[in-house]
Amino acid sequence: MLIRAVTIDDTQTWLNLSHEWDEIVSNLISDISVFYEGFDDYMTDKIRQNEAFMATDKISGQCLGIVAFSRRTNRITFLGISRNADYQVIGLELIEVALNQLDSTREISASVFKSDLAPVKQERSLYESCGFIEYDNTILEAGIPACVMKKPLSEWRKGF
Repeated sequence: MLIRAVTIDDTQTWLNLSHEWDEIVSNLISDISVFYEGFDDYMTDKIRQNEAFMATDKISGQCLGIVAFSRRTNRITFLGISRNADYQVIGLELIEVALNQLDSTREISASVFKSDLAPVKQERSLYESCGFIEYDNTILEAGIPACVMKKPLSEWRKGF
């Protein structure tokens, strides 16, 4: 696996990765188009700010996953793992990349949808394995009920 910065040339790849999960998202929101409002601008901003990284297969070059974050808000803002990849392995690598880019002297947060669907539970479990705990479960993320998970300062250490 190779991890590299996402470039403008990767925008369609990122969008394709996001759409791999449309079936799950459509179970959480009635109008999936609401979920993608502003997503193109978001991707462009993350790429320009060097706040998005992609895991690729070394041989095929296939995208295995993408993580994006905000240094300003100290938050992981996107985590997408391809359905064709090992979710746990790729997810842990990408979260580690984000944690190493964020400020370890402040709490680090991420949002996870609220649902009993297996892929959503898998994401929540992944964050929990990295030391994140539920902080607030009353938010909406792109129109979908979600919870904020935070990594307390005492839990943060380089590389987990």
